[in-house]
Amino acid sequence: MNSYQRVFAAIRHERVDCIPVAPYMGNHGAKIGGAIISKYCTDGKIMAQAQLNAWELYGQDMLVAQSDNYYIAEGFGVKTEIPEDSTPFVLDYPVKKLGDIYKLKVPDPYTDGRMPVYIEAVRLLKSQVGNQAVVRCPGTGCFSLAGHLMGTENFLMGLVEAEGDPDGETANALRHLLEVTSDALISFSKAVIGEGGDIASVGDSLASIDMISPNMYRNWAWPFEKKVFSALEKYKLHKNFATLLHVCGNMTPVLSEMAETGADIIELDYKVSLETAKQRIGENVCLIGNLDPASVLLNGTPELVAAESQKCIDDAGKGSGFILGSGCELALYTPIENVKAMIATARNKSFIEML
Repeated sequence: MNSYQRVFAAIRHERVDCIPVAPYMGNHGAKIGGAIISKYCTDGKIMAQAQLNAWELYGQDMLVAQSDNYYIAEGFGVKTEIPEDSTPFVLDYPVKKLGDIYKLKVPDPYTDGRMPVYIEAVRLLKSQVGNQAVVRCPGTGCFSLAGHLMGTENFLMGLVEAEGDPDGETANALRHLLEVTSDALISFSKAVIGEGGDIASVGDSLASIDMISPNMYRNWAWPFEKKVFSALEKYKLHKNFATLLHVCGNMTPVLSEMAETGADIIELDYKVSLETAKQRIGENVCLIGNLDPASVLLNGTPELVAAESQKCIDDAGKGSGFILGSGCELALYTPIENVKAMIATARNKSFIEML
């Protein structure tokens, strides 16, 4: 099997020749690939070439066009600053009062913000790897995107008020905001998939149970994540691709809800037990994860990485439906030998006997 065949077989819970492996390495890929971050996140050609350079070094099954979280938000009017060799940060938000929410318009992914950069990167990556490897697209989750437009603190404080008065002015405005951000994500996801992307991602880290309550997730994040995946499922009539949901933190209390969004793949942070996730939702979705990016991949030894990789495979690899991945994005300066140890562990075909 090549990487493309291996990943999609795992997604379908079919037998694979070895465990697929896909460390999430946006800006690490930039560094390893020889790019300055400020150039990488503003130029699709540089982004694509850096990720191709990293792929030549590592040979992982999945490439990703990724850098930061503001490429869609900028299309709404979020103002950012981009340091010379670091990711952008926010200077100003378009939503300063509730009434501003109703002025928002869904941006055009081909012209607005830095979405065109990512679209170009996806197109160039796919033109180079074809069906030899999988190209994963980025996608800022609708809940997280709402936080970018209001400012995280203001958005979360508004949600607390909305929870206390679900039919009030604030609640209605925030629902409208989430409708708009989910529409924007659907539009962007269709654009990158249309350029050849193989996996449409929804990265909704602000929806973490480390940040909000399980009930708040069910009431305010889940319905709009489900809306996005429902729209993308219909789009599969035109394109062959898979969908992925990632939320940081310990999402154990809402694993079932995550699976019920309709995503094909659930990517789990290192705080979630893969064994528990496999038992609860592993029959219905493909799991990806979940080495600790800091204590294991950044600060650990190759021997520790190999041992922790083996544990992930033991916990979730049986019966296929599993891709070995990092719990979240790799740190920029993750040692090359650690990433190689992770990939080598997945490539050990003796593990496949457990399937």
